[in-house]
Amino acid sequence: MNSMHEQLLYTTLRIECFDAGGSLKAFGTGFLLERKVSETASKIFLVSNKHVLLGYESIALTFTAASQGNPQHGTKRRFFINELQKYVKQHPSDAIDIAVIDCTGVFVANLGQIYYKFVSYEMLSDFTDPELTVAQNVYFVGYPDNVFDVVNNLPLIRSGLIASHPSLDYNGTPVFIIDAQVFPGSSGSPVYIDLTYENFKNGNIMLGESKKLKLLGIVSATMLHNNKLVAVQTPAINICSQEVLGLGIVYKATAIKELINSLVE
Repeated sequence: MNSMHEQLLYTTLRIECFDAGGSLKAFGTGFLLERKVSETASKIFLVSNKHVLLGYESIALTFTAASQGNPQHGTKRRFFINELQKYVKQHPSDAIDIAVIDCTGVFVANLGQIYYKFVSYEMLSDFTDPELTVAQNVYFVGYPDNVFDVVNNLPLIRSGLIASHPSLDYNGTPVFIIDAQVFPGSSGSPVYIDLTYENFKNGNIMLGESKKLKLLGIVSATMLHNNKLVAVQTPAINICSQEVLGLGIVYKATAIKELINSLVE
């Protein structure tokens, strides 16, 4: 699988969250992000939400096995991170729902045994691209309502539109709004835009221009009819009895950068 969008499937992981007694209490989404720390070394972080990673004793991550550099669909490798709170690093602002775990050791210890891709730090948008605006198509990858390809261990790619102006902080918080159905399990889903496609659609493409796939941010919450923001964190949260507006709240990639930079610089 070599297409750009196919590779995005392997950057994303389902997160199972357990309490101290070993009971499964919640699930969510996380994605892998690589940040270079020197010319020859990098760190790989699992990026998700605070409400996905905080307050639990352990999490489980399930990878697809690898053989000779290729995914072996149907064969899985499951890893637990115990004493979880020792490893979770959260954004210092209480208002920003982003947390990460340095998982570099997992990949070093299992080199060649698990298949994965990662988002490079350079793909994180700084929201200065002049062509980035409202009403553009975005993609987000995850496990809505715990629905995914169980046999092949693959998440779902879904789409939406940018609903609020992305270069502005919605209501003064570093978020923007997407017009998309966001359900429990989608928390932690990375949100991407293909600016090459958007330029082509708008008649602005230039021959020889390189692809501009950007990660815009991370899904955190959904908006209900009464205009309250509700964190989509576990299947136990029943929002079916309330009217979902079909609007998702996305924390910006700039906030992800702030947290990652604070850990490696």
